[in-house]
Amino acid sequence: MKKMHGQAKVMVIDDDENILFAFKKVLEKDGFTPIFSTNGFEVMEKVQAEKPDVIFLDIAMPGLDGLEILKQLKDKGIETPVVIITGYGTMQTAVKAIQLGAFEYLTKPLDINRIRLLIQRAIETNQLKNKVREFEIKQSEIDYEEKYQIIGNSPKIQEIFKLIGVISMTPNTTPVLITGESGTGKELVARAIHRSGANASEPFVAINCPAVPENLLESEFFGHEKGAFTGADKRKYGKFEIAGKGTILLDEITGIPSNLQQKLLRVIQEREFQRVGGNETIKVEARFIATTNLNIIEEVKKGNFREDLYYRLSVFVIEVPPLRERREDIPLLANYFLKKYSREMKKNVSAISDSAMEILVNYDYPGNVRELQNIIERCVILSKGGIITPDLLPENLKSGKRDIDDFNIPIVSENLAEARRKVIEAFEKKFLIELLKKNRGNVSLSAKSAGVTRQNLTYLLKKYNIDPKSFR
Repeated sequence: MKKMHGQAKVMVIDDDENILFAFKKVLEKDGFTPIFSTNGFEVMEKVQAEKPDVIFLDIAMPGLDGLEILKQLKDKGIETPVVIITGYGTMQTAVKAIQLGAFEYLTKPLDINRIRLLIQRAIETNQLKNKVREFEIKQSEIDYEEKYQIIGNSPKIQEIFKLIGVISMTPNTTPVLITGESGTGKELVARAIHRSGANASEPFVAINCPAVPENLLESEFFGHEKGAFTGADKRKYGKFEIAGKGTILLDEITGIPSNLQQKLLRVIQEREFQRVGGNETIKVEARFIATTNLNIIEEVKKGNFREDLYYRLSVFVIEVPPLRERREDIPLLANYFLKKYSREMKKNVSAISDSAMEILVNYDYPGNVRELQNIIERCVILSKGGIITPDLLPENLKSGKRDIDDFNIPIVSENLAEARRKVIEAFEKKFLIELLKKNRGNVSLSAKSAGVTRQNLTYLLKKYNIDPKSFR
């Protein structure tokens, strides 16, 4: 057999001096670096320090038996191939060893050639696993980048790219406020800041503030101790603690009740907090990024949001423009989503016709990028050919009614009843769009806000061909 380089380390754990001597002769002859241990209690420390490529482990060890050592290695996430050795082979121990992840199972007396073959196989298997793991890591990074990629060449998006670069160089103690309508990609900007910073490998923890019940939001932030309140049957770690040195995204921060806004301000200022019902002071090491789709200055003026918290959060402010203000990016985005959904659905839809693209570019997108994404996904599903044509687009895009946001209502009839009906329809459509934008496409919450039943709101949405998913 070809000799291996001395870089490869083989660890032998056995209390039999004759076994250790035999291994020493074979390993040194074949060019391995041998590591020996005769006590089960010192194995874990030695494995973590030496990082062997292969481990031979005797079951009958003083203090701690081999199967227990094997279990501890696996519990610690140590994936070094382990070959179990025993002088008393039974079916039960063999099955247990394999269940615990042993690479192989040998009984004494040992066959030298068998040992050599196992070392070679174990090292080759480990090298292959490492290559697969490296590929998976690279692939996951590619998938992450694609999933959270910000698409656009418009001047406004280029300015945001520059700001992301500047912010990513600041310490985690610098908070960021991201504003913009629903569906513009505020979370994408937050993730880009996190991904570009020094702590990109740390957790990115997002909290959708309006989605968490008010009575649970404090526990969601800070965690709680066992017995802190009814139902707290065990300690819970809050998102601020879980985030470590990463990033905490407070999505739609204007949805936080006023009493919690004060506590949040203190946490951001002091960089520390206590779990609900606890006395231990815990440091906050993550960066705070907050988003809102409301005019936060107006919310401050109305008394809905604390002025001091706004100023503390707005050290850096990024305003993400609505899609209608960067129309030059629509073809880029549309083609990006086309490739994405064609690949995911295994359909050969390769292009968007010029006439369809013209309609897409001239639409105002109240749901912004998210709405465009949903439109392209729908078109790919419906497509029976290789090109997206105007007939596949939703009717409301082709109507060309872009004046609805401005609410400039023309008098379209001299008949009072007919003119009134048109005005009411225009009002209802705009009202529904604004309502869904504010409530992020939540139909139940929108119905409650409007003072109508969910059934009535659903009827109106169907009447005006409005898809609530476009506003999520």
